[in-house]
Amino acid sequence: MVNYAVLGLGLMGSALCYDILTYDPTSRVYGFDKDPKQRDHQKKQLQQFKDRFQVQDLNLDEKQHQHLEKILVDNEICVAFGAIDYRFNFSLSKICISAGCSFVDLGGNPTVVQQQQGLDSEAIHAGVTIIPDLGLAPGMINIIAAYAMRKFDTLEECHLRVGGLPQDPETILNYQQVFAIRGLTNEYLEDARIIRNRKLEIIPSLTEVEELTFPEPWGNLEAFNTAGGTSSLPDLYEGKIEQLTYKTIRYPGHVQFFMFLKEFGLLSSEKYPPNPVLSPREVIEYYLVQNLPHNQPDAVLARITVIGKINNQKIKYVYQLIDLYDLETGFSAMARTTAFPTSIIGQFIAHNEISKDGVIKGEEYVPTERLIEELEKRKIFFDFQEYQE
Repeated sequence: MVNYAVLGLGLMGSALCYDILTYDPTSRVYGFDKDPKQRDHQKKQLQQFKDRFQVQDLNLDEKQHQHLEKILVDNEICVAFGAIDYRFNFSLSKICISAGCSFVDLGGNPTVVQQQQGLDSEAIHAGVTIIPDLGLAPGMINIIAAYAMRKFDTLEECHLRVGGLPQDPETILNYQQVFAIRGLTNEYLEDARIIRNRKLEIIPSLTEVEELTFPEPWGNLEAFNTAGGTSSLPDLYEGKIEQLTYKTIRYPGHVQFFMFLKEFGLLSSEKYPPNPVLSPREVIEYYLVQNLPHNQPDAVLARITVIGKINNQKIKYVYQLIDLYDLETGFSAMARTTAFPTSIIGQFIAHNEISKDGVIKGEEYVPTERLIEELEKRKIFFDFQEYQE
């Protein structure tokens, strides 16, 4: 029996637990959350798995790190999943290395990922695998993009377009909360890393808005630069490809609202002088959480386009995904496409389908054909088209 730990039992943590318990039927999962109501809720939600699912309190105060490490050791955890705020991923990586268990997370912040990569020698010495930046994008989309790029003799362009959208948009934003709002604002505020003219460039998010079209009922949409989505791809492909970009897909008009907030300092993390306890960003995030719709049917749209040459013939590959809220299980499309691939990769580690120790890049070491095979078992399908240019 393999023992897993899921740290955080929110939207993504819940889906992680469900997927592991469903597809690794001899496993046991320990779910950690600081909120007793959330722990009780998940225990009821997953009661069909009986004693294979256990819940525990999660306290990430520095004084409690040794306590969490002891829990991981005492319960013989093989792989832990970070499904909480990205700011904790570095400390969780260190705790897991000390506990001798592997760790994967949903990432999304390049600075934190760089800190985790600095733990490579420690992870190798401990004989564990750490894979940051999993999930949808960064994560599954980047892994499939790298898989596609490896098929080309020479590369010209790679463009990733990804977005989570409400099926029935409401409010001026035409958006709903499908993951943590702090993660959303982080994508909009941090700079984006792309490749232009074969060189790494750092550019502002919320820029270079473009139009794109998906099959009805989605129709005309917009996409714009956001942070974190390219993950390790610029490091792997700088000097090897002319252009590599990542943009977030939204309904038209969404980006203009956030550009206004950013331009006028309403997303600033600097303290607000009349009340230095707060920052404008914290206030905006609070009201986004309060007022954005949530738990309504959503969709995830993704398109990976790779252009280059194979046997001196110019070729374009297009992988397209449209995934919808699952009425049967109640999991959102965002939870399915974020948590399920992360769960699959964690299970690959547990069952030695990934056996490389250290802090590694998913784009290099995840067996992509096996990932696609497992995704299809969960009814997550990519449509693939090849064109001669």
